This record gives sequence, structure tokens and C-alpha cells, in this order.
Amino acid sequence: MEEKTGSKNCLSGKRTLYVSALSVFSLLLIFTIVVLVAKHPPTIDKLRYSWNCTLAGETPTKESCERYGCYFNETSTYSKCLYPDNNYGYKIADKLSDGTLILTWSGQMVHESQITTLQVKFQLISNTIFRVKISDSKKTRYEVPIGLDIPDETDSSQPMYEIVTAPVDTMFWFYVSRVSTQQIIFDTRDTVFVFLDGFIELTSTLPSDRLYGLGERGAPFRRSFDYVKMPLFAHDNYPSPIGQNINLYSSQPFYMMMEGNGSAHGVMIYNSNAMEIYLTPTPAITMRLMGGIVDLFFFLGPTPLAVTAQLTDIIGKPFMPPLWSLGFHLCRYNYSSLDKTKAVFERNWNASMYMDVQWQDIDYMDKFLIFTVDDEKYNGLKAFVDDVLHKKGLHYVIIVDPAVGVKKGFDVYERGLFEDIYIKNNSGQTLIGKVWPGDAVFPDFTNDKAASWWSDEVVSFRDSVPFDGIWLDMNEPASFVDGSIDGCSNNTLNEPIYKPNTAGKKIYHKTICMDAQQKKGLHKNLHNIYGITETMATYKALERLFPGKRPFIISRSTFLGSGKYGGHWLGDNQSNYKHLRQSIIGILDFGLFGIPMVGADIGGFAGDSNEQLSVRWHQLGAWYPFCRNHNDNKAVDQDPRHWSDDAFKNIKNAIGIRYDLLFMWYTFFYEAHVTGEPIIRATFHNFPNDTYLFDRAFDDKFTQFMVGSSILVAPIVSEDAVDTDVYLPSEAVWYKHSNDEFVKVESGKQRVDVPLSELPYFVKGGTVIFKVKDGQTSAKRHTSPLSITLLPDSNFDCEGYIYVDDGLHKDSDYGILQISVASIAKETMISVDVFTNGNFTLVNEINEIRLYDVKKEISKILMDNNEISDYTIEKNTLTISNKFIGKKQSFSININYK
Repeated sequence: MEEKTGSKNCLSGKRTLYVSALSVFSLLLIFTIVVLVAKHPPTIDKLRYSWNCTLAGETPTKESCERYGCYFNETSTYSKCLYPDNNYGYKIADKLSDGTLILTWSGQMVHESQITTLQVKFQLISNTIFRVKISDSKKTRYEVPIGLDIPDETDSSQPMYEIVTAPVDTMFWFYVSRVSTQQIIFDTRDTVFVFLDGFIELTSTLPSDRLYGLGERGAPFRRSFDYVKMPLFAHDNYPSPIGQNINLYSSQPFYMMMEGNGSAHGVMIYNSNAMEIYLTPTPAITMRLMGGIVDLFFFLGPTPLAVTAQLTDIIGKPFMPPLWSLGFHLCRYNYSSLDKTKAVFERNWNASMYMDVQWQDIDYMDKFLIFTVDDEKYNGLKAFVDDVLHKKGLHYVIIVDPAVGVKKGFDVYERGLFEDIYIKNNSGQTLIGKVWPGDAVFPDFTNDKAASWWSDEVVSFRDSVPFDGIWLDMNEPASFVDGSIDGCSNNTLNEPIYKPNTAGKKIYHKTICMDAQQKKGLHKNLHNIYGITETMATYKALERLFPGKRPFIISRSTFLGSGKYGGHWLGDNQSNYKHLRQSIIGILDFGLFGIPMVGADIGGFAGDSNEQLSVRWHQLGAWYPFCRNHNDNKAVDQDPRHWSDDAFKNIKNAIGIRYDLLFMWYTFFYEAHVTGEPIIRATFHNFPNDTYLFDRAFDDKFTQFMVGSSILVAPIVSEDAVDTDVYLPSEAVWYKHSNDEFVKVESGKQRVDVPLSELPYFVKGGTVIFKVKDGQTSAKRHTSPLSITLLPDSNFDCEGYIYVDDGLHKDSDYGILQISVASIAKETMISVDVFTNGNFTLVNEINEIRLYDVKKEISKILMDNNEISDYTIEKNTLTISNKFIGKKQSFSININYK
């Protein structure tokens, strides 16, 4: 370490070895800190006075305020209890040779649980990713026990960021700036940092209020900074379209921010404790963590797509789903019997409804006991799945809750007792809650023995029910009593010094006690990862059950990294247009979190749907990555064929568009699996330099989104509406799809007709659309002929590809069909190239190629230098149909103009 008086304190590269509390990082790039001895660091008008002394409470008294060493101001218009301005917080006491900062507390102790000595480590991971880790320097504290994909060595020779810290012997702060623009993106100056055993508070000013993420919640996609407290604590709660301050099923402590100049960055808070994120108008963010450590990962982008790609570099790339899971799924809670299940399935199947998966909710179980079947109501279930669904090429998914019914003689429960794998209360006895079967216990999925037990139960149960995928519900974990049937002990774990703004009066509302004991620690620390640990155990079980095949799992509760193992649905929504609209935001959110396989219950779960709503929701849901119709036991039927002939026709047309684009959907998932980039995107993801996309007026007026890089969808989100607003960025040429045709349209703001019969979609010029038109299931479409649509850009060029494999196996041989169009003055060249890996053969014939916006007169067309005449041109659209366009071959087409 060296000090350079008068120079900027920056972090430059130095190789060393870093030992963390839980793991050893091999050969990292750690920063050496060069200190600036400055007269006074830059401030923002004594920003500190905008932060209230949190622990003093919402309505502090002078006594409660001064108890925490804070300053009481009776005349303050914002908060009467404020952190002091001087010498209150952590001071940098030393700087070690590897760049580690040692902090010591200065001033009155906040609380007896104060951690007085901390260490701050800066880890440079790559040119775009770095880590800041603040922990107790003397004692090991809890850290998330799920490994991250941090590389041993990467190129970090030209970092996009600069980190600056306060000098030794001054109050601790740091800020991060983007090298290319000098924009400061994270800045803790003039704030107070507090680190207690059960309460950590860190505040930073931000470069803009264009913040996205921090899920799961029903909130505007662009989060509000109007003094909003956002809890992150997995909770069984009904989603609310206006609930930015309501905690839902998942904890996703990650945000992305657009900086105002087209650049984006992201910050991951790798902490699984309950937390509260407080957004204030400065704009600023305050992170309140109820335990663990401060473990921040910064992702410098600079594009919004790159941010999620970098996040998934660390937490894991999304799983590649089986092809069948991209089809239409049909479900409801309480079909009530196998006969009713068959009847609903058959009325849709016999009406030629496109379909791939039949689901079953908890009513198939015997008294709601997991891994059982009600032999009276569901007698013959195995035969139905094998002899009907599987023979037709369909698949079957069942729900499995984590809670195990307490019933003497119930073999699943008894085997778990024998293996001693259930969560314990604070006295070491099995904790008992209440869920669907009544008294219930909860497997501890942080225990390897529990994962093995779970795997055995999953594998064994398939002999009774030949399922193909698993739906994980109630895994926050949820309970119908607070804490346990015996309540919870009155201690600082269950009654913490600070309760985040979570639902209910107690932190353990509708879940288990925070002092419950698990293999890897207290439930307080592990609560938010209960869902992902169950998902990981289920993933391993399905790998064992279906060797070499891709598991399919949908989970209600998720955490950072869940997308590596499964997907998510948005929970118990309601059958109304508010929830239809909110589903778009939920799906955009989870794309940011690296979970592209996500959807909402089409038609709504709670309450009665109606024909119009159901049609409009299927038109939107056809563009959900996870496309499932599902509703409650108390609601009317809402499967597609339940409705009138006209409504069914409109629903089938909407889902038919999805099936037409099946290979494109599969390619979107392949790209997400490889890059981590989201499938469903905000328009600004693809057009980050279009400033109008960040205007509040755009947020208020438009509900459009994009699928991949080129398709734009603007659904109907209000009752009786027959038109909607669309904004097509002027950077691109655009085409509108309607009635199976494309028409070139102008860019900019426009009002578009959207009749009940069809939801148009828009495609950016320069795109190739691949369609497969034949087949009721994905299996049939997988081998169907291809129709190619070429939509040129302003240069009359376009390109695209599809990824194709067997649709089932992880290490399948594969093929790539790539098409490109390039034009010069009197010629357009279409190149069709087929690339294969291993023994893969592309069996899909290309039976049609359409080129749009052809305005020049054609003299001749050559295919592989042979003139062809089997083409037509109508309304500026060239259509080439030729029998020898076909299997596993590359070819070229040259179009000559007069």
C-alpha cells in the first residue's frame, strides 16, 4: 500500500490471495487503495440529514432517538430523529497490503449488538464485474451457502469502473464511477453505515430514478422513489398491482439502473436474510439487512442486456427447457375427479386446441398428503397419463408441496422422521406448522440427507403417477399458522430489533419461526432460500429419474440463481384487467433476475373470468414464456373450449401464433441459456438510446414489451378496448403482423386497431421469421415443414437463425438453420445455411420463402445458379415455393432486378 498525497484514491490491480469467512477464493485481483488526503470530500448539501435514525421507530421520542446516539429535532419536517452529522459511524483505521480496509466504530454505540470492527474487501472479477464485501473482521458470520460461478481468472486489465474510498483515519465511504462517462453510479458519502448483529443499514445516492428489479412485488416496472419501503422476504401473499411495499413469494435482491445516457448497470445484494429497500427522492437507496453480511456485486453493462448477462455469469445461466414445455399448458385447482379432468381435456383436445401439457393441482392427493393419490376420485390416473396423454404426445405435470402431513403410519412422513430431515424448533424438536393436510412438518433442504430422501420419494412416486415435470408450491415456506402450532419464543430472532415492512405483525407471519434450526443455520438466515434449495433438490431428483433429459420445474418461491434449475409463475392473481396488466411487469422483472421461464395464470386464478377477458388474456399469454391457463376451485371453468365458438376460435388463433413460432421460441430459450439475456424485454432493452422510452409519459401510456430482439407486442389491458397505443422506435423499420400477413408500417407513436379476433404484433426490419404451421402438439410441429418470412431493414438486408435439437436431452446433437439476405443495386442474395453437430439431421423441409417490401421489377431468380419459375409476386411480396427446397442442405437464391 502506498499513499499519494494530492492524487485521486483509486483502486488499481494487485494479485493476492483472499480468504473469506466461508470459502477460499483462488488467485483474485484485489485492489490496492491509493489514498487522497483531501480537505473535505464532495457532499450533496448535507445529504445525511435526509436519513432518519431508523431504529428509533416511525414516531420517535427524544428518549428513543438519543438511545441510539441520534439527534432529535422537534422542528424537522421529514423525521424528528436524525443521524448526527459528525464522527458517527465507521472510521477507516487501517489499510492492509492486499487493499482490505479495517473499520472501527466511532461515536456512541448504536446498540449492544454493534459489530465494532469490520473489514471491507474489494474483489475485481472482470472488466465489468466487481465485488464489495463487508463483514465482521473478528468473527465468522452467516453467508449465503449457495455457490456462485466466480471465475478463478478473467481479463480485468481495462475495468469499466473506478472505485474511490475515504482516506485512513476518516469516516468510511466509497463511491463507484463509470470510467467512460465519469458518472458516479454508487456513492455512500455523507451517509451513515450501521452494522449490528441483526440490523445492517447502508445508503447510497444514485445517478437516476430509473431503477428496475428488487422483486417479487406488484409494482410499476420502474420503481417509485416516493419514500417507499420495499420488503424482500418470501411470503405467501396475494399479488397486488399497486403493492410496491408488499412482499411476495420470492426474494430477488438485485436491481438494474439506467443512468440517463443509455448506459445501464446492476447491483446484486447477495444476502438471504429478510431485508427492506428504502427508496427516497434524492434519488437514493437504503439497504436494511436483518443479518448476514454486506456482499455487493456490481455489473457495469454497459447495455441493459449485458447487465443481466453479467448477473447470470455469477448466479448461473438459465436452464434449457424441454421443447414440450413451450407449448400450451392446461390446469385448474380442483378438477374434483379424474372424470372431470378427462372431460375438460377431451373437450379441448377434440376441438383441436393446441396443447402440450395437462396439469394436476393438490386435489389428486389423498387428504392433501404429498406423494399420494386419492384412489377414489382419481382411480385410473396412471392409465390416463400413459394411455391417453403420453400416447398423444402430451405431457403431465403434478403439484408437490414441501410440507409433509403429520400422520402416524404415513410412510413418507415416517421415512422422513427416520432420516431426521425435518426442520427443528429452538429446543431441537420437530417444528410443526399447519398446511393443506393439517399439522405438517417441513423438510430441511439444506440437509443433504433431506435431498436424498426427497429424491427417493420423487422417483418412487412416479411408479404410481407417470409425471413428466413438477410444480413446487407453498415453498416460501408457507404455513396457515404463524410460526408453529405452538407459536414462537419471545427472543431477538423472532422479535428482532427492527422488523422490515413485511406483511403481518410478526416477521414469522404465515411461515415458521425465525429461530427454527436447519442444517446450515437458523431459519432466519435461510428463509429466503427455502424455495431454491427445494428446487435444487427436485432438479437432482428429476435428473436421476430421467437420465440425460432436461428437468422441468416451476416454483413459486425463488432466489438469485433459481433460473438455473427451474421457472416461476406469478402466483395467485385475480381474474381482472388490473392483474392482466400487472403480469407484464412481473414477467419483465423475472427476466432481469435470470429466470426467463415465467408466466402468470392465464384468465386469472381467483374469481370468475369471462369470455372477453379470457380471450384478451390468452392473446397476451400466448407471449408468456410459460403459457398456462389455471384457476381456482371456486371459479367458473375458463379452459378455452368452455367458452362460445367465437371465443374459442379467437383463443385458438392466439395460441396458434405461438405454435407457429415454436422454433423461434425454442431459439429464444437457447439464447437465454447461453447468454443469460432475458427473452421478454422492455422496449428500452433493445433501444437503450431512445430517450422517450424513459419518459414518465411512456410508462403511463404504453404497455408494450418485446420478445427477443425483434418482436414487439402491445396487448389490450382494459375492458372493451378495441385499440391500443404503440410506440415503434424510429431507429428501425417496422412490419405489422395481422391475419398471417405482414404490412410495413411507420415508426413512432400510433393508435392501432386490436379487434377481439386477433392481437397483432410488430417485427423490426432486418428479421427472419421462421414458422412451422402443422401440428396440434410441439412434437408434431418439431418435424413439420418450415415457412420462412424475410422482413428487410432500410438497406434491404436481414438475417436470422433457429436452433434445433431433439428437444429433450441436455447433450443432444443439434443443428442451426441460418438465413441471411444482402442486397446491392440490382440484386438480392438469400443465403440458406445448415450447420449440424454430431449426427443431427434437420428433417424440416422449407416449403416456402416470402420476401416482403420488394418494389423493384424482377428479371429472373436463380437457385444455386439454376433459374426457377415457381414464384409469385403480389403486393410487393415475393413468394417462392419449390419442392426441392428441403432437407439438410444449404443453398442460395439470387434475385436479379431489371
